Amino acid sequence: MYRNWGKSKSATEYDNSNYHLLVYHGLDVAATGRTILQKDKLLLQKFTDIISLDEEKTISLISFCLAVHDIGKFSERFQNLQPELLNDLRDHDSDKSYTVRHDSMGLHLWKEIWSTAFDENWLGLDKEIYDKFDWNDLIGPWMNSVTGHHGKPPEYVHNGITISSSDLFTDEDIEMASSFVKEAASLLLSDALSDAFEFTSCSEEQAYDIDDMILAFKRTSWLIAGLAIVSDWIGSSEEHFEYISSEIPLKEYLDKYALPNAEKALEDAGIYPSTPSTITGMDELFPDIVVPSPMQEHVSNCDVAAGPQLFILEDATGSGKTEAALCLAHRLMAKGLAQGAFVGLPTMATSNAMYERLGNSYQRMYAKGERPSLVLAHGQNYLSDAFRSSIGFQNSKNGYYGDGSSGDETIQAQCSAWIADNRKKALLADVGVGTIDQALMAILQSNHQSLRLLGLSRNVLIVDEVHAYDPYMHTLLCSLLEFHVSLGGSAILLSATLPQKHRQGLISHFCKGLDSPTMSASNEEYALVTHVSENEISETPIGTRPGTERTVNVEFLHDEPSVEDKLIKCSKEGKCCCWIRNTVDDAIEAYEKIVSELGNDNVLLFHARFAMGDRLKIENDVLETFGKRSDRNCRKGKVLIATQVVEQSLDIDFDYMVSDLAPMDLLFQRAGRLQRHPRDKKGSISENDERGRPLLGILAPELSKDVTENWYSDMFKGGAYVYPSHGKLWLTANLLFEHGRFSIPKDSRSFIEYVFGENANETVPAPLRARDEKAQGEAMADRSMANWRSLNLLQGYERSGSQWVDDTITPTRLGESVNVRLAQFEGQKLVPLRGPDDLSWELSQLSISGGRVKFVDDHGEELNKCIEEAQVSMRDKGKWSVLIPMGSDDGVNWTGNAKNKHNDRVDLAYDARIGLRMCNK
Repeated sequence: MYRNWGKSKSATEYDNSNYHLLVYHGLDVAATGRTILQKDKLLLQKFTDIISLDEEKTISLISFCLAVHDIGKFSERFQNLQPELLNDLRDHDSDKSYTVRHDSMGLHLWKEIWSTAFDENWLGLDKEIYDKFDWNDLIGPWMNSVTGHHGKPPEYVHNGITISSSDLFTDEDIEMASSFVKEAASLLLSDALSDAFEFTSCSEEQAYDIDDMILAFKRTSWLIAGLAIVSDWIGSSEEHFEYISSEIPLKEYLDKYALPNAEKALEDAGIYPSTPSTITGMDELFPDIVVPSPMQEHVSNCDVAAGPQLFILEDATGSGKTEAALCLAHRLMAKGLAQGAFVGLPTMATSNAMYERLGNSYQRMYAKGERPSLVLAHGQNYLSDAFRSSIGFQNSKNGYYGDGSSGDETIQAQCSAWIADNRKKALLADVGVGTIDQALMAILQSNHQSLRLLGLSRNVLIVDEVHAYDPYMHTLLCSLLEFHVSLGGSAILLSATLPQKHRQGLISHFCKGLDSPTMSASNEEYALVTHVSENEISETPIGTRPGTERTVNVEFLHDEPSVEDKLIKCSKEGKCCCWIRNTVDDAIEAYEKIVSELGNDNVLLFHARFAMGDRLKIENDVLETFGKRSDRNCRKGKVLIATQVVEQSLDIDFDYMVSDLAPMDLLFQRAGRLQRHPRDKKGSISENDERGRPLLGILAPELSKDVTENWYSDMFKGGAYVYPSHGKLWLTANLLFEHGRFSIPKDSRSFIEYVFGENANETVPAPLRARDEKAQGEAMADRSMANWRSLNLLQGYERSGSQWVDDTITPTRLGESVNVRLAQFEGQKLVPLRGPDDLSWELSQLSISGGRVKFVDDHGEELNKCIEEAQVSMRDKGKWSVLIPMGSDDGVNWTGNAKNKHNDRVDLAYDARIGLRMCNK
């Protein structure tokens, strides 16, 4: 067994002493995992609670499994990646090629040696309790997890051919691997494995229910997989685990090298969770809030259960739900139920804003002397100046086994990429903030999903704007809730406009994760705190925060010129205004008309189709011009034309607003940005608002008796696809037209239920009902797609039929979306449109949905070569993005072309004020 290398320098750096024996690397990783479990009592408790083993036996069993995580490297095919080293260690050459990855080979080798291991009882199993097949079914899920330590479960089929261990291993390979497994079991399994199953929480009769035991091991296999990734990452550090190629008894190596090195490596990596403070409450966490809101007061004093629990906080925009959620999370942490929190939001813009808000308070959640981590997690987190300055950004390095031709990435390269890619690391941080996508990837077939799941299981999951997700994402969120709760986690969900059926659905999935009977929510009051724990539910009405009660008048406008005239008039009166449009194309069209009247200095355009560098600047300009700290001078006469990017969680404030007709819940959200902060008549912050009752304009078709199926689509051709349930739009318009106003919080529940309630469709006009039925069918299909893509908790960490993919292309949102990178010529070289900066390509990137741009056009041999060379210069080598060369005569207006999903040419135009426009040829 000593005649196999496990880690080595690349072939170009190779010499006979520069390698680490495979058996030692196995013990390095086992020591790392063992130390993590000894230090992280909450993680250890998750295992002991589910599989009902005592702590010592649990650590012993997991350590053994981690030790054999790399047994696939005993294959001569892997060893031959370093031919000279193979010859030195085994004294022969080989012509065997490396085809199946070593992680997948490891599982097949374990299956190959299992029969002998059982017959000779290497693991000390009691054969009278379970037979060979039962024991295999019991331990098998954890072996899937540890061998699948590179981010996805081992393969059973490779390139369409079923993997056969007889093709992968020689008799010599099997003999050496068997020797190591036998010695590792003797060294790490302190007692006979059968003795470990001494249950403290169930009767002897229940203890031997093999089906229940297998399910327990399958549930915990997800955590084992995450622990294996972290342990392998830390245990592969050359800085902490010196390469040793001389023969040392395994016990001596474990005690003298592996365990001390693991202790030091983990300390340096900062992987241990920080200790929460035990002093809780709003005044401790947010000392600047002198008078807590009723919601904040309630969560500071309400009962907290002993196990996993769900809180749903429903209150008006501006009521302090976020601070209440953090206060509640802190109480759960202080009680030992979590070690931190992850806050998931709908968009990057809201995540950036929340990250900066938390930067001033999150450290108070931890004991004095602790240095907790705060990480921003979304696809463009490295473009946040605040985030980059807090972590010391580093680029990843490439590294592969052998000469690199194998494509089998070394753990050093994987770890460097993982450290730099804080979307993955975020859920292991003490406090993470990011788009909900980063958490949803924990339950999709995404590389390293188990790493995300492991981190999330330690934290309280906080999801803001929980009403804002479409049927696909809502279904994924329900699946995530099941996983999280099943692994011992708690969740806090926030909403200003949550339909009753959605609240009940979330509660049902929580109960399913606990494997307990579904409990029903019935209270229709608002604001409301719903608290669900095992076999108990409470619904507590909450008072309204002073200053958040308000009535908004509604006026209807029935054509775009009327809206334009209204905004221009308000601007000339010194008011600041906003028009929220339902599509980017409509927003651009409105901007060009209004800017021609008011000029560039007075009109801003904000949507998602800007290069990221321009988008970040515009986002900052919007916050400075319309945010809480804005004054009369910067606000006066300014107009913002925007899309849905401003409707959630951005703390901005307008004197007057118009919105394209949208569903009721979104209109409530948008109105939350209307006179949000008290100001005097000229726009300066004031103790009392002097602007009069807020007025929301709604651009909508007229509500005639003769409604046709094209009632909405005739006015909003693009918006008709964004909001396909036109019956709900009609219900929204009809109710608001009848009342002419709405009051918050008095009307919040009743207005939402009128549009989204169980019987709402009965009052929809017949011509729109057919369209709604089609939309409902599409929503059902979206939910089915989400269920199909979600992982199965009780299946355990194992391959299903679908392909596991890189997390950069994992579909957390439904619909086609392509990352486009804009380039310009600098001499004969293509360079980023936005720069210079070490992240210029990312700053020159935007996302386009709907297949409107999908392929690079054929520009001819010379230009195609320039594109290829530019892609090589990118950090990600241009994977999953379309590079588009742009040209300009003035350095302001840029043009280029690409191809859409139908392979038709698309002409593109871009400038920093308007963003990207597209025109099909």
